[in-house]
Amino acid sequence: MDKLFGLPIESVFSVIIFLLAGGLTLTGIMALRNRVLFKIGVRNIARRPAQTVLIILGLMLATLLVSATLVTGDTIKYSIQKTALEGLGEVDVIIKAENGRSNDTAGVGAILGTTAPRLNPDDLLRVESALKDRPVDGTTIIVRENIPATSPKSRRNLPGLEFLGVRADYTATLGDLKTASGNSLPVGALALDQAYLSAEAAKKLDVGTDDVITLFAQNVPVETKIAGIFAKGGKPSTGPTIIVPLARAQEMFSLGDEFSAILISGKGDGIEGASKTKVVMSALRPLFKDTPFVVDAVKNKALDNAEEQASMISSLFLVFGQFSMAAGIMLISLIFVMLAAERKVELGVLRAIGAKKGALVKIFLFEGAIYATLSAAVGVVLGVAVGWGMVQVIGAIFGQADFSPTFSFQPRSILLAYGIGLIATFAVVIFAARRAGRVNIVRAIRDLPEPVKTSRGYKSLIFLGLTLAAGVFSAMGGVSEQQQGSFLLGLSLIVIAIPLLSRWVRLPDRIAFTAAGLGLLALWLLPDGTLSSVIPDYDQYSAGMELFFLSGMAIVTGAVWTVMYNSDLLLKLVTTVFGRLKGFPPMLRIAVNYPLKARVPTGLTLAMLSLVVFTIVFMSILLNSMGAVFSDTAKLSGGYDIQGIVSPANPVGSVKQVLEEGSTDLRYEDFAAVGSLSITPIVTRQHEAKKSSWTNYAVVGVDAGYAKNVEYDFLLRSPEYATDREVWKALIEEDNVAIVHPSLVPAKVSFTAGQPTPPFQMSGFYRDGGELPRTYIEAKDPVTGEIGKLRIIGVLDDSAYTLFGSIITSHEKVGEIVGAPVAPSQYWFKTAPGQSAADAAEDLSETFYKNGLETVLVQEDIAKDMSSSLMFNRLLEGFMGLGLLVGIAAMGVIAARSIVERRRVIGMLRAIGFKSGLVQRTFFLESSFIASLGITLGSVLALVLCRNVIATMANDMPGLTYQVPWVEVALIAGIAYMASLAATYLPARQASKIMPAEALRYE
Repeated sequence: MDKLFGLPIESVFSVIIFLLAGGLTLTGIMALRNRVLFKIGVRNIARRPAQTVLIILGLMLATLLVSATLVTGDTIKYSIQKTALEGLGEVDVIIKAENGRSNDTAGVGAILGTTAPRLNPDDLLRVESALKDRPVDGTTIIVRENIPATSPKSRRNLPGLEFLGVRADYTATLGDLKTASGNSLPVGALALDQAYLSAEAAKKLDVGTDDVITLFAQNVPVETKIAGIFAKGGKPSTGPTIIVPLARAQEMFSLGDEFSAILISGKGDGIEGASKTKVVMSALRPLFKDTPFVVDAVKNKALDNAEEQASMISSLFLVFGQFSMAAGIMLISLIFVMLAAERKVELGVLRAIGAKKGALVKIFLFEGAIYATLSAAVGVVLGVAVGWGMVQVIGAIFGQADFSPTFSFQPRSILLAYGIGLIATFAVVIFAARRAGRVNIVRAIRDLPEPVKTSRGYKSLIFLGLTLAAGVFSAMGGVSEQQQGSFLLGLSLIVIAIPLLSRWVRLPDRIAFTAAGLGLLALWLLPDGTLSSVIPDYDQYSAGMELFFLSGMAIVTGAVWTVMYNSDLLLKLVTTVFGRLKGFPPMLRIAVNYPLKARVPTGLTLAMLSLVVFTIVFMSILLNSMGAVFSDTAKLSGGYDIQGIVSPANPVGSVKQVLEEGSTDLRYEDFAAVGSLSITPIVTRQHEAKKSSWTNYAVVGVDAGYAKNVEYDFLLRSPEYATDREVWKALIEEDNVAIVHPSLVPAKVSFTAGQPTPPFQMSGFYRDGGELPRTYIEAKDPVTGEIGKLRIIGVLDDSAYTLFGSIITSHEKVGEIVGAPVAPSQYWFKTAPGQSAADAAEDLSETFYKNGLETVLVQEDIAKDMSSSLMFNRLLEGFMGLGLLVGIAAMGVIAARSIVERRRVIGMLRAIGFKSGLVQRTFFLESSFIASLGITLGSVLALVLCRNVIATMANDMPGLTYQVPWVEVALIAGIAYMASLAATYLPARQASKIMPAEALRYE
């Protein structure tokens, strides 16, 4: 990974290491200079091993989450790099025609071969001369085309086969072709009528060594014998590939001595060769300036793509794991707050015998430093284990896409995760140590509670004043920049600051904190559209995933404040409702009263448990609601059942005529609709847009049959069209018009994270803006330079799954742009009622066998993709569920510490007649109360907020409705509840075994 939190990881790493080294060095020096204080501070660690283990496990959770995320990112990067390097072999740089190959930028799955300028032997001589003193291992030439292929034996078709004609020195320069068993396949051993086939192509065609396949070069069938199947080796392609002798390729495509590309290998293997690319490029670019050829750093692009994919995955986990990390930080605070309370008597005695305040701070600091160091180490190790498990799940999810991740991580990531965890923990330790040093000797020795602080001093006034100023500044910035996140954050700070400032003029704490809490809840849980009706142009404000985090933190804070500062009312409610149950009165008030009086630890525990349950329930509802939309495969397919993919190099011609003359029983009347698409490489930009530059892309052409019958709707359409059907009709009948997929248009409010964005993006309007202004794009033919201007008359809705990332116009308009008719590369079939789509697809493959038609059952293909997406989303949900460990650990910590603090109280209860079982049930009831309250708060907040979020998302995703998976929500609540009780079992059992005499003389 090269980026973390959007920052260069090298910079983050340098800062973290600097802080880590500085902090450890400073602490070490302090320990050497204060050895007695160091021994006093760390002696408790060895004294109470069970408590030490519990503390370390609680502290390590934030480190675990960071470590797991970084390890997963490293694995994704390494695996993609490995796949790319296996495909490219030693190929580092390619010189080719700028329009020599169409990439599938339109995202609709077609591969299109194009006519391109050719290189000649003179070009090769110039290149070899320029590279004479450069760090290269060698150069070679290839003929490169994209052609259809068929297998007479298996009757399988492959419309897009990467065809490479190579010289005998190909493998010597770029690496051997290897079979699955590791045997080399020398190119020089091929006869003119023989070829080597990649394992992927062999699988698709269902052929093996010595089988014969038919290749279509310039619409002429050519029989070719398979001399071997290679699993890996040097090739500038990652798809199905066939390799033939160069002379054979030049003959098949009538090239004479010309060729398609020059391949260069930088000195060294793999990534080492790619490091020489900059030097090689500087020598070659001047040679091909102002020519139709480009010098392409293919390996560096592949490595950059691996980094981008890894960063995207890691960012996704970081975004959805930030709630758990926040809960982990709260847990760290809780642990050290309770440690400080436990050490109170000890610290008071030390102060009484002459220890200064600074000495107490150092004692606590040394103890906390050891805990932080150990917990960060444990967190890193367990994080690697969790990362390994996540990688296995990712491999299972994407295994069907032939992507098999290989577990790998960099030592830098481990050190970075350790540093982040240690620094975060140590920062809390420093804060807790300073508070622990401020003890009153008499109250500490007598173990008396500290007086309630009013926080009405001048420091409090200054802090709240700064908070109010920051809120005003943030809100004004949100209005100025039209950003919901900044605006709502500012309002939240104002809502907090004003009531708390009122305490300075003697407003009771209950009223101040309740007002602040209810204010936060009201602000963030307002129904969709409320703020738009009050604030001018609020519906034009942009928003992103940051709102998810801000809203969760705000509403949980508001709810916890409201509950904790009205705990007496809650206590009365609980005792009134459950106090009449047999056996409850003796233990109910004890179980409920203590946690509500211990406001800080109970509040932190409630906040942690509520936050974690909130995130899991929220995600569960959101996935269920979105799953209902994306499970409608018929809608996602646009109403079509079968997709037929062909190569323009072997066109179909008249579908109706071929079907009528076909050997199967399938006829044209068996289909309710038949349409076609073409995909053509272009260069495009948005007309008159300030930041729009020419971008290599593709335009999709559709015929009347497709446009008339496709069932995709529109988010936006031009005002002159009353219905969506009129837009589709205009696309065929009107000149110079086009429609686009919504992924090409920005959204004001977007709750997506980590999803790929097409390289061409429009500006000046939003897909959720309600209006489509008069806007144009320019489409330029990369060969002739001819420019066509297209007016955008519609933006499809998100259900247009098969047209993802597309610019769509008519076949005729595409032909005008490129100056020649464009053959379709896809055919779409809608079966008539009563017809079997699977049988029709099989018959279509047979009927159009000579054209190499490959059929896909559209709805099955979409369902498979949706299944992978659902599994990945569940993985995210599971990762967020790791935060549940934080809440469980918090329950265990608070239970264990409360026993230590209340040991005398337990002894008194036993002395007045409480049996051991009753004591144990009292502690269980206490844990049950806190767990139930936290789970209820988190679930209710998630239910309300998710309703509002889905209402907002529905503006951009028609058909999205609020659907709660009640069984799943109940299961989440049940697991959280039972796990919380399990965490308190041992402390409760320990409490029940305390003997009265021993407890009452306990010091």
